[in-house]
Amino acid sequence: MPRLGVDEKAFRKGHRYFTLVNDRERPRVPDVAEDRTQASWEGFWTTLTEEQLHSIEAVAMDMRDPCVALVRQHLPEAERKMIFDKFHIAKHLGEAVDQVRREKDRILWAAGDDRLTGGRYVRLRHPAAMEPKDRREFAELPESGLKTARAWALKEAGMALFGHHHERPARKHFRWGHNWAVRSRLKPMIEVARMLKRRFENIVTYIRQRIPSAASESLNSKIQRLEPRKTSYT
Repeated sequence: MPRLGVDEKAFRKGHRYFTLVNDRERPRVPDVAEDRTQASWEGFWTTLTEEQLHSIEAVAMDMRDPCVALVRQHLPEAERKMIFDKFHIAKHLGEAVDQVRREKDRILWAAGDDRLTGGRYVRLRHPAAMEPKDRREFAELPESGLKTARAWALKEAGMALFGHHHERPARKHFRWGHNWAVRSRLKPMIEVARMLKRRFENIVTYIRQRIPSAASESLNSKIQRLEPRKTSYT
């Protein structure tokens, strides 16, 4: 199994999480562990033989420090094999936008401004589902001065990185987006931008390798019906 993905999943939309190790080339799950702690994933690595470890070419994973430390500990040539893909980056950027929104919604609501509350904010997060009228309103938001709108625009700029298929323009795009984020005066966006800068070399690895995600995505529609249990690497 040369290319792996590691994801955290919420079981049946509840507060119970598990860590899923999936094959990025085939719809196959080598390991499922309850919870989403470092220990949840460490058990998987200790079951692998030296031959199996050396056969792994890439791991698409979260970029949090405990996850990175674990892969460095167990995987030979980990630095060139770790990949921080667009799905994990989208998660961090989305959470940062949510932090900005929660803070600013309270301020807007107190002032009687409901532009980003309730259903309007749902549409802000999902522009592809907008009606033409809503799309026109949405297009005006980044120029409105609303901090949540600026945070959303920063998120979209960050995700546009993955539209590049060559390293040089990708690096140029990232420098532009990072500079915009750190000048935004939005603390959650600044923190994510700095984290992405620290991890950027392994983001570029994703652009080089384009590790497949179709097999992983095909499992998502089924995973909620499964009771997580530990499996072995075969």
